[in-house]
Amino acid sequence: MPISSNLDWRSVHQRATIIDLHIHPAMNRLVIRQNLNLRYVVSRSFNPFAIRASWPRLKDGGYSAILSVLHVPEIGLLDDFPIIKLFRFLRPDLWRQLIATPPFDATLNIMADLEETVAASTPVRMQMARSVAELDSILNLPPDQRPIAVVHAVEGAHSLGRSDASDADVLRHLETLYERGVACMTLAHFYPNRVVHPCYPFPESFANLSARPNMWRDLTQGLTDLGRRVVARMMELGMLIDLSHCTPTARQEIFDIADASGKRVPLLATHVGAYEINPAPYNLRDWEAQRIARDGGMVGVIFMNYWLMPHETGQGLNFLARTLDHFVNVVGEEHVGIGTDFDGFTDPPDDLKDASEMPRLTQRLLVDGYSEERVRKILGGNALRVLREGWGKRH
Repeated sequence: MPISSNLDWRSVHQRATIIDLHIHPAMNRLVIRQNLNLRYVVSRSFNPFAIRASWPRLKDGGYSAILSVLHVPEIGLLDDFPIIKLFRFLRPDLWRQLIATPPFDATLNIMADLEETVAASTPVRMQMARSVAELDSILNLPPDQRPIAVVHAVEGAHSLGRSDASDADVLRHLETLYERGVACMTLAHFYPNRVVHPCYPFPESFANLSARPNMWRDLTQGLTDLGRRVVARMMELGMLIDLSHCTPTARQEIFDIADASGKRVPLLATHVGAYEINPAPYNLRDWEAQRIARDGGMVGVIFMNYWLMPHETGQGLNFLARTLDHFVNVVGEEHVGIGTDFDGFTDPPDDLKDASEMPRLTQRLLVDGYSEERVRKILGGNALRVLREGWGKRH
């Protein structure tokens, strides 16, 4: 592929609408009381408490909008990583808000905290977008007047209710989140929940930190009976379904439900790698990416070396670009985007370590021969299209 004739990468990046499909400013804000209005120094070494997506970092990176993921820690983490139990004594307020509280109520607590933080944002202006109309209203403002739009997403259907919640309660909670402006839900996460089974969730290096280093997940398990109802209801509502973390079996079942619905359902895999590059069950096979693209969905590439490459090194921009290029070749440039997972207790590439360094990706893609149009689609144009087409909350 010849080098693009437009190598003014700063201008290309500035003109782009940059939308991150999966990013976690809410968690560190609540867990370690960080002020998201500040531009923290971020080291290249792994630090799960680093603030890689503070409001100034997003501004420096040219961001237009984010799907800000709300995540309630799953109870299984207390058994697998007992050190977390120290929060009962170190942060009793946090323990009450997130651990001792039913997960649905805890999700609402995180949501309220994030909304208050966004409302108080300064000097970088942030603004909640709880519908397609609100998102478009923000993005249509002149650049010098435009805040960064924040759209709610949820990671893990455990947020819909514990084992003692009734099926009716779970479905009611789903509808409440939708009405509150949640555009997307990642059904699976670290542990099996009322809806779905996950892949093995942690990098191998985390095994040394776990009380159960030989944890495994049964990849033949998929959706539960309730899960099939939840998936069908999400399709009816127009809440985008994120297949990330789901077992391959669950992903197939979601495809089947979408096919049976008779509708064109845009599906997402917001933060994954390519199985053909790194054969982990977490990552998508080519046929899965093609199935997602068939109905207008898209694949978001994660910024985490462990999932991008078959061997882990500090430098990851090469494999990030390679993975994006792989998916573009498999499904076309209209169905590929970014889901960084910044501040999701992940370890991003040393050469693209936080949101402020996003222009490095633009530079790399242009040098790889991508046109400005293709780069702009990958950085956020495709994500905006899927939100406009697939998010049912129009106003």
